[in-house]
Amino acid sequence: MVISYFLRVVFPPPPSLLVNAVSIVTLLCLIAGGYMEIGGKSKQYAKFFDPNTNKISKVEENRKLLRSRHGMLIFYTPSFIVVFIHKFSGFMMRNVAITIGLSYTVSTATMIYAQYLSRESPEPCVDLKYVGEGMFLIGIIGNFYHHYILSKLRKNGNKEYKIPTGALFDLVICPHYFFEIVEFIGVSCISQTMFSFCFTLGTIFLLIGRSHATRKWYILKFGETFRKDIKAIVPYFF
Repeated sequence: MVISYFLRVVFPPPPSLLVNAVSIVTLLCLIAGGYMEIGGKSKQYAKFFDPNTNKISKVEENRKLLRSRHGMLIFYTPSFIVVFIHKFSGFMMRNVAITIGLSYTVSTATMIYAQYLSRESPEPCVDLKYVGEGMFLIGIIGNFYHHYILSKLRKNGNKEYKIPTGALFDLVICPHYFFEIVEFIGVSCISQTMFSFCFTLGTIFLLIGRSHATRKWYILKFGETFRKDIKAIVPYFF
C-alpha cells in the first residue's frame, strides 16, 4: 500500500544505472552516518572536535586542521555568501571538510541530473510542487531564524559554548536540524524524483543521529544545568 502510493508521487526511476546506484549508495551512507552518530562516532568538527582523541603534532596540526569557519565554507560552497551568520570556534580535520564537501557536490549534481532525466518521463499522478514550495519556505525561514539565535550566543569574540534558548530551543536542542528536514522534504516534493526522496530519507536518519549526539554532548558538558525535558530534534518526542 505504502509503496504503491509512493510510486504515484515520483517520476519513474530514470534509465540511468549511475543515478540509481548513487541513490542507493547515498541512502545507505547517510543512514550509516546517522547510526554512527548515535553510537558516539561523530564527525570531528566544531564542538565535536576533541583534541584529546585527535592527538596530533604541531606540524600535523598545521597541515590537517582547519578552523570551523573555513571548513564550513568548503562544505557549502557556493552557498558561502550566507555563512556570515555563524560564529564558529574550534577546528575540524581537513579531510573531513573535503569529504563532506565532495559528498554535497556529488549529491547536488546527481539531483540536478536526475531532474534533467525526468523531463521525458510521465508526470506523477499527484503533483506535490506547491506543497513542497510551502514546506521549503517554512523550513528555510525556521532554519535561518534558529541559526540567527545561535549566532547571538557569543559576543565580543567570546568562544565559550552556551545553552541556546528561545523559540524552539526551549523544546529541542537542534531546531535548526528539524527545519532542515522540513526543507529537504520540501525539495523532494518539488522534484518528486527517486534520488531526492532517497537523499531526504537518508538525511533525516543522519540528522536524527546528529541531534542525538548533540543533546548527549550538552548533557555531558553542562550536567544539571541542561534541562532534561529538552528533546533532541522533535518536540516532546525525541
